[in-house]
Amino acid sequence: MKVKNEDKVLLGVGVVGVGIVGYLYWKKKQDEKEQDFLTDIPEPPPVILNNTANTLPSTGAVLNKNKVLGKGIKGVEVRELQRLLGVTIDGSFGANTLTALQSKKGVSKISLNAYLKTPLKSTSNENPTALVTPRKGQKVMANANGVSLFNAKKTASGMYFNDGTKPFMGGTFDYGEHLGVFVGSKVGGQYLINRADVYYFVNANAVKGY
Repeated sequence: MKVKNEDKVLLGVGVVGVGIVGYLYWKKKQDEKEQDFLTDIPEPPPVILNNTANTLPSTGAVLNKNKVLGKGIKGVEVRELQRLLGVTIDGSFGANTLTALQSKKGVSKISLNAYLKTPLKSTSNENPTALVTPRKGQKVMANANGVSLFNAKKTASGMYFNDGTKPFMGGTFDYGEHLGVFVGSKVGGQYLINRADVYYFVNANAVKGY
C-alpha cells in the first residue's frame, strides 16, 4: 500500500510527540530522585566556638586617682578605696566607708593618690608637719582638714598681700583636696596660689605639692 506524503508527515509528527512526552516523563522522575537524595542529607549542626558568640570583649575600668571621694560618691574609684580600707565593696561611699576613712586617715574626703601618700591618722590636724616648699607651677592640695584660703590683693607695685578675708565661695578644704597651683612664698609662712585664675594665700604648713 502506498503511503501518501501527508500521512508520512503526520506519522513523523506523532512519533516526535511521543518521544518528547517520554523524555519529559523520564526527566521528571530523575528530578524527583535527586530531590529525595538531597532531602535525605541532614544539615550539619551549628558550630559554637567556646561559647563566645554574641559576647563583647571586656575592658578594664580606668581609675581617676585624682578624683576626690566623699560621702555620696559612687563608682569604681570608691570600690578601690573600699578595698584599701578593708570594708564591704559595693561602690557606694556610705557611712561605713566614711567611718573607716576617718578612723584610718583622719579625713572625710580623699583621692586614691592622696590615700596612698597620707600617713595614718595623727593625734591632731591643727598643726600639720611643715613640708618641702612646692616648685612654681606645681599643684598643691590641703595637708590637713579645715584648710582655708584668704583673699590676695594686688598693690600698685604688683605685689600681693593677704587682706585677712576669706573668699566669697566660703567653705574649707580637707586633706587631699585640690587647692590650686603654687605661685610663690611670702614672709610669714604663707603661700600664694592660683586657683581658677584667682590668687589666694594659704598657710604654708597646711599645703603640700602633688
